[in-house]
Amino acid sequence: MFVTGEIQIVPIGTEASLTPYIAKVKSVIEKSGLEHSMHDSGTNFQGEYSLVADVAQQCMQSVLDSGAPRVLCYLKLGARNDKDAAADIPAAEKVAAHLKS
Repeated sequence: MFVTGEIQIVPIGTEASLTPYIAKVKSVIEKSGLEHSMHDSGTNFQGEYSLVADVAQQCMQSVLDSGAPRVLCYLKLGARNDKDAAADIPAAEKVAAHLKS
């Protein structure tokens, strides 16, 4: 099943700077080949559900392996079967085109 969504990884019980943990998460996502776009409060993605679930687990484990005593993962997923979501134009591009017209 092809899904689109957003993941947010939150290390808990760490120093004020989360940069080292988020850098590890970014590395995991990039190595996975999952199509993604990182932003200030999470990462948007699209791909096969099995890959997304595996990447989410790897992201959480990378934070724990980096010394965080706890980690939260917020995962939002959406799927559709009325058209090929993998071939669809991303919503942000559709909105930008609409605003230009």
